[in-house]
Amino acid sequence: MIGLIKALRLPECLLVVALGIISFKYASIPFNILVLITLFFVIASTMLQNDWRDRFHDIAKSKTFAHEEPALFLRLLILFWVICCGLIMILFIQHPSTASLLLVMALVGAFYSEARRVPLLSVIIVSLTSASPLLLPLTFGASFATITNLFIATVLILFGRETLHDIADMAADKGYKQTVPVIMGDKFARIVLTIALIIGCGFVVAVSPFALIGVAFIVLGLMNVTKDALVIQVRKRIDIGLVLLVVILLLA
Repeated sequence: MIGLIKALRLPECLLVVALGIISFKYASIPFNILVLITLFFVIASTMLQNDWRDRFHDIAKSKTFAHEEPALFLRLLILFWVICCGLIMILFIQHPSTASLLLVMALVGAFYSEARRVPLLSVIIVSLTSASPLLLPLTFGASFATITNLFIATVLILFGRETLHDIADMAADKGYKQTVPVIMGDKFARIVLTIALIIGCGFVVAVSPFALIGVAFIVLGLMNVTKDALVIQVRKRIDIGLVLLVVILLLA
């Protein structure tokens, strides 16, 4: 049961859904419940898909549920895809442009693992796909100008966070995935993620000054990142900052 809960990655899925809510809020458009539910299943399905695709590789990262319980995991994966496709089909009837965007997100996310050998493509896909919920208001007539700063901030912050994960997984990813640290080395990757996070934080503060509370935790995490600090310590502080940013943007 614990493995099943971890496989669903509920916190990450809910954070992405929260981005969707935030985007509607800052675009001054009431959010659509069906859109948000569909978004949840799109994100969850693509995550499960890639965990299934990488089930043998992920053993080196101590992610073993898909490998140890393949029949159960595959049934879960099929169930989520069936629900996801069904919701997108229903949404096509009401909001075809919104359904089209979610379909593109699902297709791109589903083939994420196949991009692993193209240099830097995997981190770019994760950053853009995870930030794509911010584009949902555009399908309801909103102007991109209303979410420009938020979109740029999200892409850069997610790029930095994903690069942190790639540093932690560098040993396992060599010869399997062409990430920033694998291609450019540990130290250069730390510099790149630091720059991305700092610039991203600047854009998010432009959206709401209250975001400085979350930014403080991110900066705290970055204080030793260019040195030989343990990545897991840096990642915990940055994740706290990200959660605070989401909560602040939801409530501000």
